[in-house]
Amino acid sequence: MPPPHPRSETPYPPLISETDVRSELHRLFGGGAEGGLVIRVYGEAAGSAGAMDTFREMFASLRMYDASPRSAGGEILVDAPNKATITSALSVLGREEHQKKILDHILTTFGRRLIDPLASILDTTPTGSVMARLTLTRDILLAQLADLRMTPETQQILSGDLRKLLNDDYLGMLAEHEERVQRPRVAHLAQQILRLIGSTFHRALRRWPDHAEQIASSIARRNHGKVPLREIPVLLRSQISAGIEEFLWIETSAEIEGALRPMLAQHRDVMPVTPATIDRATYREFADACWAIIAERC
Repeated sequence: MPPPHPRSETPYPPLISETDVRSELHRLFGGGAEGGLVIRVYGEAAGSAGAMDTFREMFASLRMYDASPRSAGGEILVDAPNKATITSALSVLGREEHQKKILDHILTTFGRRLIDPLASILDTTPTGSVMARLTLTRDILLAQLADLRMTPETQQILSGDLRKLLNDDYLGMLAEHEERVQRPRVAHLAQQILRLIGSTFHRALRRWPDHAEQIASSIARRNHGKVPLREIPVLLRSQISAGIEEFLWIETSAEIEGALRPMLAQHRDVMPVTPATIDRATYREFADACWAIIAERC
């Protein structure tokens, strides 16, 4: 009898690969990364053997649970997030480190939109916008001399005297003087606006914990009973972002607009500042930034 064939020492590949696991999770929950659903195994590194074993056990259990609803052509239905769960997620924004991150985004985005227009008032050189406006005014004045219907000799004398008085050196001196007067005032106004935005939003964020529970209650009332599992990420994101946007808008927009009007009016005599309007779309950006923090921490 021939000797038995030696057993190979090469390990067999696993019956279920990481790709199989991810494919199954995608089948079960749908949407993948674009759907916003994130499944984490705490205590295990991503892609580690322990995490993969946990995933395998999880979807082995889900296969049994999955048979009934999917055989009927439905979805995996789960209980909608309750008030306590949503409140816990929203409470993340009450932490100081996250509020600092939110304020940094607000001051950078909102501050720039309100303050940058002030920079157009300033002239960094004598050939800046003030110099250009002075030169244009001189040229218009000279062109209007023809409408005085004076004799050519008188018109020539007057035109010559005006050119001597309003020469480029003289206009440049005026532009430089305007720069020295305007820049400190504009810089002071910019600091006032930045402080107004920071203080107003900081007070609003300090009040956030009291409002978070109210927002959670509202979301929980609108979504009760069973909901498709794959819809939960999009559902939560849209409703939580909308709640945050409305909260920040109500708490800050009227106060900022009301304070900006007299603040800008004080400088209108020397600075052509147009009244600023608060754009609601900007608040949607803030809400999206808040959601990103919640999604990252929960």
